[in-house]
Amino acid sequence: MHCMRPLACAIFCVFCASIKLPAAAITLEVNFASGTLFSSSTDAQAKAAINAAAADISAAITCSLNAVTSDVYMGSYLSTTATFDWGFNYSDPSTGSTAVVETATVAADTISLYVGTRSFPGSTLGAGGPGSVGWSIGATGFPSQSPIAIDNAETLSEQGLSRGAGPHVGTASGVWNWSGYTDNYSIDFGIYSGSLSLDNDASTYWHYNHETPVASGTNDLYSVALHEIIHAIGLGTSESWNDLASGTTWNGAEVLALTGSGANLVSGGHIANNTMSIRISDGEEQEVLMDSNITVGTRKELTLLDLAFLRDIGYDTVTPTFPPDFDGDNDVDGSDLAIWKAGYGVNSMGDTNEDGDTDGADFLRWQQEYSGPLLVATATTIPEPNTTILYLAAWILLPKILARSRNGCSVRVRSSSL
Repeated sequence: MHCMRPLACAIFCVFCASIKLPAAAITLEVNFASGTLFSSSTDAQAKAAINAAAADISAAITCSLNAVTSDVYMGSYLSTTATFDWGFNYSDPSTGSTAVVETATVAADTISLYVGTRSFPGSTLGAGGPGSVGWSIGATGFPSQSPIAIDNAETLSEQGLSRGAGPHVGTASGVWNWSGYTDNYSIDFGIYSGSLSLDNDASTYWHYNHETPVASGTNDLYSVALHEIIHAIGLGTSESWNDLASGTTWNGAEVLALTGSGANLVSGGHIANNTMSIRISDGEEQEVLMDSNITVGTRKELTLLDLAFLRDIGYDTVTPTFPPDFDGDNDVDGSDLAIWKAGYGVNSMGDTNEDGDTDGADFLRWQQEYSGPLLVATATTIPEPNTTILYLAAWILLPKILARSRNGCSVRVRSSSL
């Protein structure tokens, strides 16, 4: 008999990869539901935008995930053998019901994403979250020896399902009982899949093309997909998130190193609304990707703060560097040097390597990319982009069969201020 342990989560994110990033360490394997996503005329563009979002997140995450090579783990003690037989569960993106993958294996460095559309009420644009697990337990031998055999199978199961990196998504727990001989088991599992549902209501006025500016009065599909994918891989939706969130306070070291304080920084499964950070594509300020709102007619991308949250829940990420075009005029010249000089040893206005200050390493970057007439170098200050985080997330709810369930999150549309 399978006990299903579902998680509920939502995802919303955007990443614009205009800076050079290392090769992806993980692959987000996109599996589209059968049929068209929105309509035959927009389906190809919609899929391209979702694939682009998955590729951009893959490019930002650099840790390695172990393969899950078996769905059966066997432990023994004396003359008794106990077996855990595992299955993977995920939320069907077209219906919201639980789907089961009976053979619970996954390739190294791979996370499966299941994508589809369905109708959401009100201004909710999408929902998503990580998968869960189901399991059955069996034993042969002697009841009196079974608790230790169960413990041994439990240990092997956790070693196989944790994936060695990434977030602790959830815990499969219960009580084994055979003829009065009992044993409590608790098995942590990592990330293996996630699901993403997008609103198919025409009234949402989607902007499908991720390569063009977002049209006025439309919601950017690429941005929403980014947001929901980030939820699907554990941000706001995993035990690792819950372990570091205390009310509205965040206690993760990576975020604290960037912000100095975690107070009033989170809200439910999201970063607090209106939090700003630096966009990793170009060093400009924007709202963070992973707050719960997106403004109509705008596009969001990954920010430094979004990456810091991903690191806190267990991923490794890229460390972006920003071009030394401090005045934003699309070249690197003497005016940028003046900005670097003003910030040298004083603030982070001339920071190009995300170490929080303006120093000689940043000058070297300016020197390497200098494109203006020959100048005598002098010290100056570069204004560092402010930190912005903006994003939407909605939760996909699976049946509450796991020991610890998740609260849902909804993504809502904020009216455009343009």
